Amino acid sequence: MDELLLLLAKRGAMGARVRLTTSEIGHLLGMSQQNASVRLRSLEAGGMVERTASSLKLTAKAGAALRSEFSDLKKLFEGGSIRLRGRVAVGFKEGSFFISLPGYRKAIEEKLGFSPYPGTLNLEIIPRHVERRLELRSRAPIEIAGFSYKGKTYGPIEAYRCRVGGIDGAVIFPRRSQHGLSVIEIIAPVFLMGELRLKFGSELEVEVLA
Repeated sequence: MDELLLLLAKRGAMGARVRLTTSEIGHLLGMSQQNASVRLRSLEAGGMVERTASSLKLTAKAGAALRSEFSDLKKLFEGGSIRLRGRVAVGFKEGSFFISLPGYRKAIEEKLGFSPYPGTLNLEIIPRHVERRLELRSRAPIEIAGFSYKGKTYGPIEAYRCRVGGIDGAVIFPRRSQHGLSVIEIIAPVFLMGELRLKFGSELEVEVLA
């Protein structure tokens, strides 16, 4: 968040013109008068501040930027569900094998409270929701520990409870996933493709209860 915008908002410049010199700004923000002047000119050029010879006022654009920052911080500290929309995509056909492994099944039952259907639903997130996926990953997940089985090591999984089509499940992020940022994997106690009558390419929304 821009500290100068925040300072001006705190001084009342969101709704009225305020008198504040660049020397005062520099003193309040711990910078030189010259640096404060440069910063103020930059905000003015960016359409964030309206300035006259004796006063300053934040524009609607600045207000929107501050509200957006506040909303992001509020979600970060308070949580709340995140909705992701995408299309059902073809996966690497490995989900059935991995979710069937006793180490994963037992841990999922203990940590998430359901016995998972042996497979995952892959959802390719629409471009404007990819940022929400990044926001989700900034939150603390439910850890599914890795394990060794028949001489092989399987890595940990990070999970977030979710609801899709009225069915409770979880979005999972295997530590060794081959998927990029645009794809998420969903597990549930039922075969989601069948229960929700989905096809590859079907559009779907998932509510992540993080």
